[in-house]
Amino acid sequence: MDIMFLIVITVLLVIAAILFAVSKKYVVEKLKQETNTDFQKLQKRYLIVYCLACFADWLQGPYVYKLYKQYGYNEGEIAVLFITGTISNSLFGTITGALADIYGRKMLCISYGILYSGCCMTKMFGNFQLLLVGRMLGGISTSILYSAFDSWYINEHINYYKLPEEWLNNTFAKATFFNATLAILAGLLSYFLVSVLEYGPVAPFIMAIPFLITSSIYVISVINEHYIHNTKSASASVKKAVILWITNKNIFTLSVVQSLYEGVMYLFIYIWTPTFDVLKDSKPPLGLVFSSFMLALMIGSKIYSILLGNSSLDSKKQLQLATFTASFSFLICALTISNIFFDYNGQQKYYKVMTCYFCFLLFEISIGMYLPSMTYLKSQVIPEKIRVTISNVIKIPSNLFICLALLWIYFKEPNEKNIIKIEENQEPDVDFILTIFVVCFIATLITFIFSKIFSKFHTETYKDIIKRHEIEV
Repeated sequence: MDIMFLIVITVLLVIAAILFAVSKKYVVEKLKQETNTDFQKLQKRYLIVYCLACFADWLQGPYVYKLYKQYGYNEGEIAVLFITGTISNSLFGTITGALADIYGRKMLCISYGILYSGCCMTKMFGNFQLLLVGRMLGGISTSILYSAFDSWYINEHINYYKLPEEWLNNTFAKATFFNATLAILAGLLSYFLVSVLEYGPVAPFIMAIPFLITSSIYVISVINEHYIHNTKSASASVKKAVILWITNKNIFTLSVVQSLYEGVMYLFIYIWTPTFDVLKDSKPPLGLVFSSFMLALMIGSKIYSILLGNSSLDSKKQLQLATFTASFSFLICALTISNIFFDYNGQQKYYKVMTCYFCFLLFEISIGMYLPSMTYLKSQVIPEKIRVTISNVIKIPSNLFICLALLWIYFKEPNEKNIIKIEENQEPDVDFILTIFVVCFIATLITFIFSKIFSKFHTETYKDIIKRHEIEV
C-alpha cells in the first residue's frame, strides 16, 4: 500500500515540476515585477510570515481527529469539539476582525502565533474542558490566519506602495504554491514524528509551537504597517460590514461561493480519513496521503498561474472551473461509494476506495485554483477600511453550514454506534459517508452556479461603487 502512494506522489511531483517550468514564461508583467524593488521586498515579507503561519497549521492537519480518538472520545464528543471551534471562529473572529480594522492588522498577526500556541498546548492533555478551550483559541487563530495576513498585504500593495492590482495575482498564486509545498513537508514531518519515531499524534502539535512563536517575532521585528485607522467603533464596523454584505450583490454572491466551498473543504477534512478506513488492514499512512493532497493543490496553483498568464482564463472564469471540478469530483465519489458494500470482494473495495482517492486529488487541484482566485476577487470587491471585518462576517454562513453538519453527526451518535471509526469487526456506516459526499456535491454545485452569477454581476464600473462605500464607512 505504501508503495502505491509513493508512486502517486512521484507522478504528482513530476507533473508539478513540468507545470512549474511551463509557468515561468506565463507570469504577467514578469520583468516589471522583478525590477520593482518595493514589490519584491513586500512580497518576500508577506510570503515568509504567511508560510511560517501556515506551516504550523498544516503540521497539525492529519492528526486532529486521530488525537481525539486516542484520548477516547467518540464521534459525538469530537463533533462538539469541532463545533466549538467553528462557533469561536464566527463569534470571536468577527470581533477581532473589527478590532483589526480599527487598530491595524499587525497586532492581529502577532496575536495569531500566541493564541495558536496556546491551542497547541492544550492538545497535550486529554481533559475535555481544556480541549474545548483549545478549540476556542484555534477558532480565533484560524479566522486571523485567513483574513488578517491577506488584508495587511493588500493594503500595503495597493494603498501604500501604489502597485498594480494585477500583480496581486502573482503574489497569491505564489502563496498557494509555497503553502502547498510546505504542507507536503509538514505532512512528511508529522508522519515521521508519529509513525517513525512513534511519539504519538500529539507530537505535531508540540512541533508547531516554535514556528508559531517565530511568526509572531517576525511580524514584530520586520513587518511594517501603513494603515489609516478606522475611526468607527467595533460594533459600528460590524454593522457596516453586515449591511454591505447583504446589500451588495457582488459581495453577497461571492460570499455564497466562499461559504459553501470552504464549508466543503472543512467537511472534507472530517471525511477523507474514514473513507480509507474501509481498507482496514491495508490502510495507507495518513502523512503520505496528506502530502499527495498538497502536491495536487500545488499543481492547481500552477494551473491557475499558467491559465492567467497566457490570458486563457481570468480569475472569475477560473473560479467557475474550480467549483465545477470540485462538484464533479464529489459526484464521482458519491456514485462510487454508493455501492461499495454490495461487493464484498476485498480487491473491488480497494479499487473503489482508490477511485475516491483520485477524486480527492482532483478536488485538491480545484482548491489550488480556488484559493488565489478567491483571494484576488475579494481584494477587488471588499472595501479596505472594513476588509478584515467583512472577511470574517462572510464566513458566518460557512460556519453555520459546518455546524449543522457536525450537529447531525452529534445527534446520530446516541445509538452507541461509532459512526465513522471502524472497530475490529465492524463495517463503517456507508450511509454516513455517502450522505457527506452527496452534501458536498450539492454544495459545490451551488458554488458553481453562484460563481457564474458573480461573473455576470462583476462589471468594470464596480470599483467606482466600492470607492463610494469606502467614503461612507
